[in-house]
Amino acid sequence: MAGKLHNYVEIASGHITNRGRADLLSNLPNLIGNTEEKHELYHSWYSFDKDIKRHLNDKNASISSFKGSYYLDEIILDLDRPKSMGEKGFLDFLRYFVGTNLTEDLGIKDGHIKIWFSGTGFHIVIPNLFGFTSSVTLPLSVKSTLEDVFPDCDSIYDGSRLIRAPYSYNAKSGLFKIPLTREDVFSLTIDEIKEKASILPTDLPAITNDMFFNSFDKVDDLYLKKYLKLYSEITSSYASIKRSAFDIDPSSVTTCMQTVLSKAPIPGERNDSMMRLASWMRRNGMPKQIVYNTLSEWSGNDSEAKTTTESEFEKGYNYWCNDYIMSKHCDPKCIHFKRKDYSLALETSEDLTRRYVKFVKEGISKKAFNFRDIYRMNHDFWVMPGELVIVLGDTGMGKSTFVSNLCISLRTKKIMYLSLENNWHLTNKRLIQMGHGYTQTEANDYCNEVDENDPNDPILKSLYTPYDHIVFGHVPPDINKLQEEAAYQNPDIILVDPTDELHVNNVYNEFERMNQIIVKLKEIATNQSCIVIAVHHINKESAKNGIIDIHSAKGTSTVVQKADKVLTINGDENHPQRMLYSEKNRDGGKLKLMFEFNKKLMLFDQTDSLAPVAIPEV
Repeated sequence: MAGKLHNYVEIASGHITNRGRADLLSNLPNLIGNTEEKHELYHSWYSFDKDIKRHLNDKNASISSFKGSYYLDEIILDLDRPKSMGEKGFLDFLRYFVGTNLTEDLGIKDGHIKIWFSGTGFHIVIPNLFGFTSSVTLPLSVKSTLEDVFPDCDSIYDGSRLIRAPYSYNAKSGLFKIPLTREDVFSLTIDEIKEKASILPTDLPAITNDMFFNSFDKVDDLYLKKYLKLYSEITSSYASIKRSAFDIDPSSVTTCMQTVLSKAPIPGERNDSMMRLASWMRRNGMPKQIVYNTLSEWSGNDSEAKTTTESEFEKGYNYWCNDYIMSKHCDPKCIHFKRKDYSLALETSEDLTRRYVKFVKEGISKKAFNFRDIYRMNHDFWVMPGELVIVLGDTGMGKSTFVSNLCISLRTKKIMYLSLENNWHLTNKRLIQMGHGYTQTEANDYCNEVDENDPNDPILKSLYTPYDHIVFGHVPPDINKLQEEAAYQNPDIILVDPTDELHVNNVYNEFERMNQIIVKLKEIATNQSCIVIAVHHINKESAKNGIIDIHSAKGTSTVVQKADKVLTINGDENHPQRMLYSEKNRDGGKLKLMFEFNKKLMLFDQTDSLAPVAIPEV
């Protein structure tokens, strides 16, 4: 980054969530502080021009919605230790990666490799040896290239990713991010590296630019350029092609396509943009000849305009608001902006079948789960990605405890758990109890033995290991922010407990608010291809008569109509027996299981009073 210190980056200061502010790269060393301050600092993986500062000044804007140019002067590769690999083995892998993968296999020169210990893993920094050039689509090219060339590194190349700044404190490990020489990597033990990272350099009054920014040997040749991949085909004749940008003042109807037409084609996106323009014009009744003439003049490529027009009028392709070209030019003034319902998301039979084949081969095993794998049952009861599961039960039935038990059982799934009714320490205490079968007293006794300042404390790690596949939230979010975070986290399962704690801006009618929450939760499950499990309160009538069924959901009928599965928990609050029953299952048979609610250990223990017998599929 040293060559572009005038560029801006997004920063997160104090904690990775404190993002949304732009600053000059050259100012980052001034934000580190000293050893005693233990200050965490992150910056965006890419750098930007001053447009990013103007963009982030909008309180509702985020880096993910930025439509300007991205810059890349150096490449940061992130190596994190897999949970199955010990620290010594991880250090050996780093040595192999640097000595064999980078130096021998790719021929990267020693003077073009800088190594940093991040406090938990390693960051390897190299110059831009691939020849990436700044553009609005740069993250797409970088991602497709680096994931191919460096498959062992974490994929952190999307446009919104942050990376720990040099010399920043790592709160997880209690160490600092520090540079390592090649000799350090091949001679020091992991404990010696940690000792080196326990304090910032004390022989200097401050972190200087020379220390902070990587200084590489001169790059005379982009010798990795042969591996460069572009997101779309880019022809070399752009400079000589005559193109036209139409003089358009975009209206509020499909503003994105008017914006595309008002600008010259973007390298790498010309063909994709032409297909969307052709689709837009055809659906608005433009004759074939007009579509062809417009595309030919706009692109400067007559033959491509002709084939694109012929293809559109023959096949009738459709694109909608979440398309990557259209979404880049999305404008709040567009009439489709609120609902993003520009077009029906129609797919050909071939496309749909291909998606289903891929889903069967990959999706079921990756994100779906089967109750039969968790409980004693005589038939399958699958929960699939895209499904909304509503869990109903009266106060005291243990709804939160049951879904928490379920999450702990799903160790191979990435789960985002919004525990919005219980405070964070109650949630964590119960998870420790569930994960280990501890009483509350035993859980607290073990906590008192932990040295919370020692990142390697074995008791600390053992306490959270049963639920380390779960990330937690305890502050009720706006439903639209939940959708954004789901896209960022890409979880297999989202658990919301309970639904009525979610916020909906500018909606004050309780029935309409709940309608929007349920509709949005189903939309999140569908669009993010994940499972959403939502704990929902019951209505007064059901609470009074003590029988919970499909009609017990608080609010309108939208709750059970949108749900793919409705599970009820029935029992007597004064007795431990609980029955879990599927009141609705959009695809498949019924579920009926008996449990004993062990409040002392916060466990739902399956009993044999009705299990493993379950109602067979119909």
